[in-house]
Amino acid sequence: MDRILREERNYILGMVKKIKVTELSLHYLAKAKILVVKDVERDEIEFITKTLNCLPIANIEHFREDKLGYADVVEEVSAGDGKIVKITGIRDMGRTATVLVRGSNQLVIDEADRSIHDALCVIRPAFLGRFNVLIWVKY
Repeated sequence: MDRILREERNYILGMVKKIKVTELSLHYLAKAKILVVKDVERDEIEFITKTLNCLPIANIEHFREDKLGYADVVEEVSAGDGKIVKITGIRDMGRTATVLVRGSNQLVIDEADRSIHDALCVIRPAFLGRFNVLIWVKY
């Protein structure tokens, strides 16, 4: 029983070591020109994978080139008081669009969000639902 528990512990520690993002690992990844985005909402993953034409990877052992997307430039840019990740030059880009809505207060943003939603509801039938739109709201 002790041997099984020890093997399970070692297996779990091995997985943690493979995916653990520390300051040192971020440093080495930055030197290799690899950007790490740590906080991605679960509902945005589907949009991102459709945009980049890639597949999400749940296990580091399944990390292969055929599951990756390609972009010329991936950079973190300032947008007001926050930062956003800007991806340009996407190869085989899916049919997606991103709209960043900014405003002076939440009321202005809510109204802009409703207006964009109404406009998408009007044009979506013409394109037979061939595109996805993600609206990020920030004030």
